[in-house]
Amino acid sequence: MLYLPISPSWLFSTTARHIYFVSALLVLALIATLLGVHLAMAVAGTRTLTPSASTVVRMLLFPEIAGEAVLWVGMWYFWFGFDRSYYLKKAVWFVLLFFLAPFGTVFYYFLVYRRGISAEVDIDPQ
Repeated sequence: MLYLPISPSWLFSTTARHIYFVSALLVLALIATLLGVHLAMAVAGTRTLTPSASTVVRMLLFPEIAGEAVLWVGMWYFWFGFDRSYYLKKAVWFVLLFFLAPFGTVFYYFLVYRRGISAEVDIDPQ
């Protein structure tokens, strides 16, 4: 099994918390962007974007997708190593994290990770 040598201070540090919070906001923006683009295309009655619109959407999506990737990896690492929930809860979160990536990740961040770090002793490397 692959074990990454990441200490709990990396996952629970103030910097990590800020990065995960910004990433969660980017995930919410990703969901809003995708919904907005799909709704605008449905209202316009088109199946494809113009090249200029496609470029703008790609530029908007790039940081949002990067934020989703950072949050997804961080929440998986928290799920594997630090989530002390009952095994049925962990099984439900596994399904949400694995199959519903943007939604499951942001829900896990707000409902499990943020509660987990508030219950933990504040680990801040100096």
